[in-house]
Amino acid sequence: MKVSDIMTKEVICAEVPGTTREALDLIIKHNISGLPVVKRGTRELVGIVTKSDFARKPEENQLALLMTKNVVTINPSADIREAAKIFVEKGFRRLPVVDNGNIVGIISVSDVVWKGLPRLNIKDPVEKFMEEKVITLWQNTPLKVAHKIMRLSKERALLVLDNEGKLVGIIEDIDLLKVIDVREYTEKSESLSSTEGDKWGWDSKSVVYIMKRTLELPDKMVKDVMVTNVITALKSTSISEVAKRMAMAKINQVPIIDAEGEIIGIVKDINLLKAIV
Repeated sequence: MKVSDIMTKEVICAEVPGTTREALDLIIKHNISGLPVVKRGTRELVGIVTKSDFARKPEENQLALLMTKNVVTINPSADIREAAKIFVEKGFRRLPVVDNGNIVGIISVSDVVWKGLPRLNIKDPVEKFMEEKVITLWQNTPLKVAHKIMRLSKERALLVLDNEGKLVGIIEDIDLLKVIDVREYTEKSESLSSTEGDKWGWDSKSVVYIMKRTLELPDKMVKDVMVTNVITALKSTSISEVAKRMAMAKINQVPIIDAEGEIIGIVKDINLLKAIV
């Protein structure tokens, strides 16, 4: 199966010159993790920007200064296993598909898992690829705390428990982005200046006003924004079946439960790729 068989051909791109706000709005609108960046008015690929870039430099307004310029790409004629290998080894979520310098498509981890794995009919149980370490949140955790836990753990989604320790939801980074507020404020900087050599000169102040931007979460709890319809699987469920469930629900991770409904692990789309690498 080739990259061209499962890639998305209608690619949402950010453009330079352009602002980071324009790119962030596109990411939120289309519920994606990143965007290729092209030269305005063309399909020439010049960079890529991801959700983590905005958290890393929230004050940056120019997209050209925020994006990553050295982009790993793939050819449309490549086998999907080559794309899967890059995703697993590099930790990327999306790869621009480029032909003669121009972007002709985009392939993501989700594309390989949702469109490729179900067709391959892999019977191996998901137990082989699940992670037993699971990071969870209490449903009444403030969003600001949830965001910090997500950032420190480097997880894109966290399971949510109620007061009894039962699984009641899941929260993803995109859920936080949907409610985040971009706040702009002006900061004043002062420095003393005087005419050198003039002993009678008055000290004067040079005042500079700097416009800054920050991302702020509202004073809400996890339960206010989490997804409550959680798709689960058993450890004996096959790789292809879990991939089908991910595809049907448009999700990137599935909690693994036992016969009593207790959480025993989690499997992410990137874990499933290891079945074909």
